Amino acid sequence: MKAAPIALAAALLLSGTAASAQSASDAGCLILSNVFAQKAAEPEVKKIAEDTFYFYLGRIADRTTAPQLKALLDAQSKTITDATASTMMKNCVQALQNRSDLMASLSPAPAQKPATPPATPPKKP
Repeated sequence: MKAAPIALAAALLLSGTAASAQSASDAGCLILSNVFAQKAAEPEVKKIAEDTFYFYLGRIADRTTAPQLKALLDAQSKTITDATASTMMKNCVQALQNRSDLMASLSPAPAQKPATPPATPPKKP
C-alpha cells in the first residue's frame, strides 16, 4: 500500500519538472518557427521565423534535460497540422512582437531634432 503513494509522488515530481521546464505552446512555437525558417520562400518571412525561433529557444529553462525537451517537442509536433500551422505561427510571432513592444515601451522617447530652416541661396551683391 505504501508503494502506490511513493510511485505517485515520484511521477508528480518528474512530470512537474518537465512541465515547468518548457510550456507546451512555447515548444510548439519552437517547432513551427524552425520549420518556417527552413522552408519559407520569402526572405522576410524566413528572417521573422529565425528571430522567432531564437526567441523561443531562449525560453527553454536552464534545467531542462534533453529527454524532457525531446518528449515535449515530440508531443507538440503531433498537435500541429498543415491546417493549423500558419495560424499557430502567427500567434507565436504576435507573442514575440508583444514582448518587443513591451521592451520598446521602456525606452525613453527619442529627442526630436529641431526643425532646420530651408537653405537660402546666398544674396547676390
